[in-house]
Amino acid sequence: MKKTLLILIFTPLFLFSQDQHSNDCGFACTHENELAIGVGIIPNHDFALGFHAHYVKGIALDNKLGLGLGFETILDEHTHNMYNLMCVYRFGSKINGFLSVAYGAGILMSSEDDHDDHDDHEENHDDHEEDITSSFAQHLEIVYELNHKERFCYGPVLDIGFEKEGIHYMIGFHIGRIF
Repeated sequence: MKKTLLILIFTPLFLFSQDQHSNDCGFACTHENELAIGVGIIPNHDFALGFHAHYVKGIALDNKLGLGLGFETILDEHTHNMYNLMCVYRFGSKINGFLSVAYGAGILMSSEDDHDDHDDHEENHDDHEEDITSSFAQHLEIVYELNHKERFCYGPVLDIGFEKEGIHYMIGFHIGRIF
């Protein structure tokens, strides 16, 4: 199952990488500002849906290097939200797209349901609250980005989260607006 999923996600990567993009002008005129989202599945969380969003401002090296803010969440029965400061570096050719690697460090707000949900105990059901804890966490995002008309970027994404409970990863699709 995992091999099939990886093939489905990364096959477009190899197909698109062979395409010549005449509208791609490289790093110098793109990614001064990027607002992007990524959506995918998280296999080690019962294939829950994952979501990330970030804003990155190109700051140096013809905007190959950028800094920004990021957010990621796992959409399952527990709270799992990470807020981070990001550093992004983009490298590759201006013809075939490029590899973008982002690292973020920040705060993870998470919960675990410590209460038993019994329908016959109405008091426990009505007073049910999750205990939210905060901890340090890290986020690594790897995207093979293609540009469309110097205004949009898109491509397959691999997100990896490092936190005290362990490591999780998301395989999905990234799309962003460049301005």
